[in-house]
Amino acid sequence: MAFLLLAIALYSVVAVIVNADWVHYSSYLYICPIIGLFVGLVVAKLPYIPQALLHLLACLLGHVLAVWITSVYAFHVPTRVVLDGLQAAFSGHMATESSAMSEMIFFFYLAFLCFFLGYFGSWLVYRARLPWLVALVYCSIMLVNLNYVKSDYNYLLLVMLAPLILLIARVQLAGRLAQWTNEGLYTDRAWLSKMTRRCMQASCLILLLTLSLSWLLPVQDQPESGKVLWDRINQVWNNAMSGNLSLDTLRSIASASNTTNYFGNQLAISNSVHLPDGEVMVYSSTDKKSHYLESSTFSTFTNNTWTISPRESASQEFAANMRLPLDSGHPIGDLVKTKVTLTQTISGSKNYLFGPAQPMTFSVPTQIYSNGGNDGITASAWTQLEPLTQNESYSVVSSLPYQGSVNDVPLPDDNPDLWHADTYYYGLSLSYLQRPQDLSPRVEQTEAQWTAGATNAYDAMKRIESHLSDPRAFTYSINNAPIPAHKDVVDWLLETHSGYCTYYASAMVVMGRMLHIPTRLVTGFSAGKYDSARGVWSVSGSDAHSWVQAYFPNYGWLDFEPTPGYSAQPQQAINQAPTPVATQPALKPTPTIKSIPTHTPQKQQADPAHPQATQSADTDSSWMLWGALGLLVCAIAFFVIAFFVRRRRLLESSRPVVSNLFWRACRVASWAGLGPRSWQTPYEYTEMLSRHLPQKESSLWQLTDLFVRERWGASPHAPGEQEAISLERSWPTLRARLLRLLFLRKGSK
Repeated sequence: MAFLLLAIALYSVVAVIVNADWVHYSSYLYICPIIGLFVGLVVAKLPYIPQALLHLLACLLGHVLAVWITSVYAFHVPTRVVLDGLQAAFSGHMATESSAMSEMIFFFYLAFLCFFLGYFGSWLVYRARLPWLVALVYCSIMLVNLNYVKSDYNYLLLVMLAPLILLIARVQLAGRLAQWTNEGLYTDRAWLSKMTRRCMQASCLILLLTLSLSWLLPVQDQPESGKVLWDRINQVWNNAMSGNLSLDTLRSIASASNTTNYFGNQLAISNSVHLPDGEVMVYSSTDKKSHYLESSTFSTFTNNTWTISPRESASQEFAANMRLPLDSGHPIGDLVKTKVTLTQTISGSKNYLFGPAQPMTFSVPTQIYSNGGNDGITASAWTQLEPLTQNESYSVVSSLPYQGSVNDVPLPDDNPDLWHADTYYYGLSLSYLQRPQDLSPRVEQTEAQWTAGATNAYDAMKRIESHLSDPRAFTYSINNAPIPAHKDVVDWLLETHSGYCTYYASAMVVMGRMLHIPTRLVTGFSAGKYDSARGVWSVSGSDAHSWVQAYFPNYGWLDFEPTPGYSAQPQQAINQAPTPVATQPALKPTPTIKSIPTHTPQKQQADPAHPQATQSADTDSSWMLWGALGLLVCAIAFFVIAFFVRRRRLLESSRPVVSNLFWRACRVASWAGLGPRSWQTPYEYTEMLSRHLPQKESSLWQLTDLFVRERWGASPHAPGEQEAISLERSWPTLRARLLRLLFLRKGSK
């Protein structure tokens, strides 16, 4: 019965993990839990083999099983491919792997997790007798994954809770019956069955009352401070996995300032993204205007993940203030010098630099990643050779893109000769015209409808931008329904009309490529808000953003902003109202493919004319986080101390001195084939054993007499303290005689 209840609870958790749709082929995850349940049951029932060794073997079996299911059933690749991916993950080089490899390794992780949940639960129930710990772990994983499934699956929480509560009652009852049996209370099976049935009926009644009353409890959303706390914990974990863990990083969990880590080689699109607010940099430009600060661009879009094309893996190093090559022949426009100061370190797979497009020089040594060659150069990322530290500054001189309308560039299909005559078009077409092959006809129909009547390429792109950024048709949302499996985010956006900035940028890039216009997705920071007290533009972590750049012959890459509520147009610093800023949608928990979260409009910005108010809010948030962290640590310490104190008391109460020595004597004698029989009383057994150890007959009878008095005698007849001490002193000699008996009997054979 306990095994069935545990299996129901376990598969409720696994069902939510599968329906959260973390990876493709997730239905194969159902194989692992049942194997884990049986392995845990077998390990729990093996009495003599060291449990530590069995745990190690079980974990190795789980890893082998996860690799086998990943390679053979799910992805149909050689086992060596999965092992190579695991090696890259453990060595910290996962950021350089493809999105397909990342998904494969994440599937392996989920497969092993499902196996371990079954093994862990079975062992804790049948060996450790700790069903409440199983319930705690299962509920935690269930609640995390419920955030990423449709509300239709919330009933699985009740399906899991019901068997878990009954399982706790069943294990407690079994433990009590076993204790009664050990204490000599023997009854018939009819009484035991009746007692078990009544206790389980009472447990079912308590379960129904508990679940019924739970509907009356108020349900509230998680407070923002809690989201911030868990986001900072997630950032510390990411830094630890990337080898950047330090004392300052640990302090960031409870401090108002935190180390952000949301830029990498790929950008996986999820249903929601969240980044903590808090200033990460400030900048000022010679033109006294705001600017989008770009860091990297993406060209390849597959499986709802943006990656950098292999053609863009080449890098060039440039000394400080050395002239950088122009991006695909971008003509020199208005020059602007921007000074950027980091108020927090920004971690990622590379040491990214941020600046307005198009960077021409940096005041620090710079490394450019690009797809160079005979066809020119197209930069995909600007990085520094050494990471910048907190409060460090650098300057960047940029040649701003053309800001006016481009009316003299026809659509590529209308005048292909003009486009093919461009020096860079062929090279750009290899990387920036790729689009998913599984797009639904709806995307092409929508693109044709929106661009109908466009007179030139720029007009077509502006029409797409205008439709996507129309707040009457599309809604900016940081929390969205999960993207269905095998469905493209572009088609999903057109169906739901809701999403965050990467949704809209992805849709515009794909539609632009349908027109054979080279387009790319850009990540960095939006303009931020103007701080009049310091005379700088302040950029927070929630300003991380994605937008679009399209290439036009003789003009280069031009910016487009398809996200509702945003504008890439520069704003004057004087009398500037705060520009729309975003609170980032939340990253998936458990552990996912590293992505570059993007930007979500902030609900309310602090008045830039009153920086003290912002500082006060940050201070209050810091105290709240310190308090929450302190309570968490105290709670953990309390439960750990309570667990060990209770365990020690149980051991002391269940293992009295005399009984312990008696059973140890029986165990040693059993090694020589003289163990007690089920039909023997303690006195009968001692009489038999004395015949083999006549020289220790008195010690054996003393031990047996004290054992019977301690186990079944009334309190006045229990062994005294001096008797127990005397028995402990004589035990080594008796044990030596018993061990000697073992060798004598083996020799006689």
